[in-house]
Amino acid sequence: MSLHSLYTVAYLEVSEMQMNWMQELRRKHDPHYTVVDPHFTLAFAVRGVEQGVYLDHIATIASETRPISFHCKYAMLGADNIDDTAYVFLVPDEGYSDLSLLHDRLYRGVLEPFHRLEFPYIPHISIAGMKDFKRAKRLCDELNSRGVHVHGQLASITTGFLKDGKFCHVQTFELAA
Repeated sequence: MSLHSLYTVAYLEVSEMQMNWMQELRRKHDPHYTVVDPHFTLAFAVRGVEQGVYLDHIATIASETRPISFHCKYAMLGADNIDDTAYVFLVPDEGYSDLSLLHDRLYRGVLEPFHRLEFPYIPHISIAGMKDFKRAKRLCDELNSRGVHVHGQLASITTGFLKDGKFCHVQTFELAA
């Protein structure tokens, strides 16, 4: 068994200007800014599967998946199932269904027992996290009034784990269909 809970994320291929904009927002508003770069999380905290079996499963799905274009035009108020933290999510218009379908495929086979169906999957890039829901909503409204435009491509997915406040990479798989 893996010693750590494994995650699978897709890092963003975006312009330097867009990345700098997101990172500046995250630096100001996201306590996890230093943990991991902007990404879409595709598989959450799986523990209890042999790491090699997990990686083989992710490799198979990646080899059957085309790169995904995305365009986030909306900042959405979000929450999680862990605590009372408010989040600001950038949610894609373009790429939403492709990301959701990839998430669903990842949770078939060996990962099916770990699929938390009680928490619907919303593809998103987290750019802020705070305890004040009203403040988070104001940030969403401010971003939406100015216009959100983060677009790019997802060409690979990366499996890793959290250790000492950092996301540690195990393996990256190209989306190769």
